[in-house]
Amino acid sequence: MKTFLSKYGDIYLGSAEEGLKTTIDGLTPSSIIIIADSHTAVACVPLITKIIGSQSEVVIAPGDQHKSYASCQTIWSYMLEVGADRSCLVLNIGGGMICDLGGFAASCYKRGVRFGHIPTSLLAMTDAAIGGKTGINHAGYKNLIGQFEIPSFIWIDPDFLKTLPYQELSDGMAEVIKHAIVGSKALWDLLSEIPDLDSINWLDLIAQSTRVKQQVVELDPFEKGARKALNYGHTIGHALESHYLNIKQPMPHGQAITLGMLAETRIAHQLGLLKIEDFQRIITLIMRLLRPSEVTLPQIEQVQHWLLGDKKKINGRLGYSLPESIGSCRWDVMVEDRFIAESLNWLAAHLSTTSKR
Repeated sequence: MKTFLSKYGDIYLGSAEEGLKTTIDGLTPSSIIIIADSHTAVACVPLITKIIGSQSEVVIAPGDQHKSYASCQTIWSYMLEVGADRSCLVLNIGGGMICDLGGFAASCYKRGVRFGHIPTSLLAMTDAAIGGKTGINHAGYKNLIGQFEIPSFIWIDPDFLKTLPYQELSDGMAEVIKHAIVGSKALWDLLSEIPDLDSINWLDLIAQSTRVKQQVVELDPFEKGARKALNYGHTIGHALESHYLNIKQPMPHGQAITLGMLAETRIAHQLGLLKIEDFQRIITLIMRLLRPSEVTLPQIEQVQHWLLGDKKKINGRLGYSLPESIGSCRWDVMVEDRFIAESLNWLAAHLSTTSKR
């Protein structure tokens, strides 16, 4: 088992049977409330309750559209019904949606109770569960309502990846690749040697990726500077995600971020920040490992509304996080609309060309 201790959330990487119960018992909770979605409630929760015993459980419908205030109300009402007090522990067992939602609900209930994450998707293991961000969507905007709150622990068991379909693994790899591009040449080199997702040593890959995220969080826990680099791919990516959710054609977060990284890499090159060699290497790796499918991309006029409402905007201005080389990222870069429009047009043409090969 690998352990990464931090005041911003201790991470345990290994089989849950190796010490999850001891970790929880050490917190001496008065009760435990499990939050899961209807998928993880069936595939994952029984594996955990076999270790820690039967617990109270709230099941939320799957999908990012349910990361909402209504779901919070469901959780709070249930916690009140079972008599959860301020010494309870909320245990979030699921992907990024459950970690974000469960962490936010716990941080608000009775002005805050403890919570732990047991991420079950690659995306959550390498990104969403780490760093203390909690939140829900509102009015179509991603993570508009939320706060920073540190989990009591994060327990990452790679065995849960066996429960995921290939597309879920691909979506999660988007965040791993992001970490390599913005902050780790060593991780990039490791990814460059991987021929496909079936050839991965998940324990080593997750360890390297989570360490990148944790180191950035320790430098800048509240996203005032260096942590903004982790928003690479997420500005256009979140706008696309909101757009497709609004037209009732939800796009998985990982796929939206994949498209966002491709578009924002194009912008970085067009602005002269990223040399052609690194631009081509990044695009090639993303296309090879993530294999984004051709989609009907919106025009800039259709996503402008979502970009203008991005939660990262400060003083009326939205700064982009763009790679300047592999392993390094610049943040708070102002981007004119014409570059965003060009990147979406380029992306549509690139996806179309690739899909016909």
